[in-house]
Amino acid sequence: MATTEIKSTNVTLPAVLIAAWAVVLLIAFFANRGEDVGRLGQLAGNLGVGPFFGSGIFDSLIGVVIAALIAISWFGLGSLLASLIKVTPVDGHSHILELVVNTAVGAAAWSLIWFLFGVLGLYSGIMAVAALMIGMAASVFGLLRVRDAKAESRVPERANGFDKGLVFLIAMPLLLALFASLAPPTAKDTLLYHFAVPKAFIAQGSNAFIEGNIASYLALGTEMHSVWAMLLGGYVGPRAAEAAAGSIHWVFFPLVLAVIFGWARELDLSRRSSLLAVLIVAAVPTVYHVAASAYIDLALTLFVSLAIYSLTRWWKTLEGGWLVFIAIFLGAALSAKLTTLFVIAAFALIILLRVRKEQDIRPDRMGRIAIGGFAALVLAGAIASPWYLRTWAETGSPVFPFYMRIWEGKAEGWDVERSNLFQAMNSQYGGADKNAVDYLASPWNLSVAAQPEKPEFFDGVLGVAFLLGLPLLVLALWKYDLPVDVKIVTGVAAIVFLFWLFSSQQLRYLLPILPVLAIAIVMSVEKIFEQSGGARLLAGATLAVTAAAGLTVSAAWFLQRAPLRVVMGGETEDAYLARNIDYYPYYQWLNSEADPQEATWLINMRRDTYHLDRPFISDYLFEDWTFRQMVWEARSTEELRAKAASMGVRYVLTRHDFLFNFDRSTLVDDKRPRPENEAKMKMAREFILDPKRTIRSDPKFSLVRVF
Repeated sequence: MATTEIKSTNVTLPAVLIAAWAVVLLIAFFANRGEDVGRLGQLAGNLGVGPFFGSGIFDSLIGVVIAALIAISWFGLGSLLASLIKVTPVDGHSHILELVVNTAVGAAAWSLIWFLFGVLGLYSGIMAVAALMIGMAASVFGLLRVRDAKAESRVPERANGFDKGLVFLIAMPLLLALFASLAPPTAKDTLLYHFAVPKAFIAQGSNAFIEGNIASYLALGTEMHSVWAMLLGGYVGPRAAEAAAGSIHWVFFPLVLAVIFGWARELDLSRRSSLLAVLIVAAVPTVYHVAASAYIDLALTLFVSLAIYSLTRWWKTLEGGWLVFIAIFLGAALSAKLTTLFVIAAFALIILLRVRKEQDIRPDRMGRIAIGGFAALVLAGAIASPWYLRTWAETGSPVFPFYMRIWEGKAEGWDVERSNLFQAMNSQYGGADKNAVDYLASPWNLSVAAQPEKPEFFDGVLGVAFLLGLPLLVLALWKYDLPVDVKIVTGVAAIVFLFWLFSSQQLRYLLPILPVLAIAIVMSVEKIFEQSGGARLLAGATLAVTAAAGLTVSAAWFLQRAPLRVVMGGETEDAYLARNIDYYPYYQWLNSEADPQEATWLINMRRDTYHLDRPFISDYLFEDWTFRQMVWEARSTEELRAKAASMGVRYVLTRHDFLFNFDRSTLVDDKRPRPENEAKMKMAREFILDPKRTIRSDPKFSLVRVF
């Protein structure tokens, strides 16, 4: 009896220390949240007063219905394809996870199909409806398989108050993100290409490259679903098309959470622990932001997570079917973003370790295992290759517009100098001129000090739950016998993190490894405190509280945009956009007052062409590139104006607040003397802020007539 008490005391003390450390982390975290959580009361005022409901609610509902039907079509085609891949179900098989696997396979397949439609010039409403009918018909087969499947093997667990609380906390970011995803788009990358490129593709009926938009050369596998959704929603109107596209991106959020829950259950974690792993990811503010803004990172996270799951199953069974799943999911991920190469590198190392392990068991199988494993990686590349071959044929480089110092490509509006500047810009994430201390401190800075819209602070918010849990994971790997699944996922996550650490430290690029880390952390908690239920409960509750702290940030971001009234129809689209996009009133004037044939030159306007319904000229990413060249070539303001007129533009819309700040301006050439720079700044100012030609202006923006 005494021995048992000693054990209980020894285990409980670490749990108390963990809770105390969590308090320190939370204090440090909230000390850096003055711009969002610190303004919650003020931000609540953005909800506004006035009508709450209006006819616009029907566009939102139609968008949700379209997204649901497309998701069912994913499941339908995915079920057909997955039925052809033979694998042995794991003991304690999760039907939730199987459902997600089938749906993800279907999403990957439909993405490739819509790429082929684009090559053939078949982007039309008729094709969208036909594809939906085929997908829905195929879903009948999937539903029949579900009906014939064996019942869940686990004994149902009775939910208590703690479990219900976890479900409530998980539901919060899901619902907030859903409402935000249905609102008119405002996020930078969405306006730059996630929505702008599909809109342009639909207008031209194909996925041919878009003049001036370098993003159209990227792999756009996830954006194919936006094309499908927009075409279907277009039968109702532009708002329904936006809502459908936004909500189809949101669908990846619950799918990712379902993967976490189903996988955790297969690893024999309790329902409470599985829900805790789900909450750790669901409460990450940047996860909310991605789901709310139609970014592609959660789609990438889904495919990478399922690829890692398939890798763990292959490690145990060596079944070829799991290699096929690895290829499908890694191929889908690579079709979405080139950073998947980091994950593929991690997989290659794990495959080599599996080959090495076989040396002690059956050396004669080593060659076959190596060939099979690396063949899966090659097949993944083949699945994603249509996007890269398309770009290669057009530009001369499959990875254009990146790494042009290594593999040069050519396209109008881009060159080696801008590619190098782009890489330099990406290296600014996490801070410039990093040293050893910065790299060592990155877990703390990433968890505590990170801020949105600030590259030096990782451009996002992670929260402190992972910082609290990672030491527990390290301890469990060192002292306890964790399942091989946890060892594999930790290895993959560690390799991807190291690649991230020494490349572009943008927080969104870490999202693909968060689900597997959450599962590994919760598994570690159960192992470390398995001798004491009270200590395990305290440690779990501590993790839940630290994770839930991130929900306050997500709530603040939701209130900052306040999309509820526009989604429900009580606020007009124009009023909502004017609240959230400071330059939108200028676009309103151009859309309503400018002649449809008159072009506008956009300078430093985020290249938001999505909300502009008039012809335009704009540099990609470095949006004052042409202007800077013209300023240094011109000898007078009149000559500068003549050069602008020769471009065929009638108006110039500029964000100028930093353009005329001598210490920050990109117009300044550090190699030239200050008087010469000041003369060029004066010329640019006279052109952009000419009172005789100004239509409207404020301290940040200016809209002028060229002639």
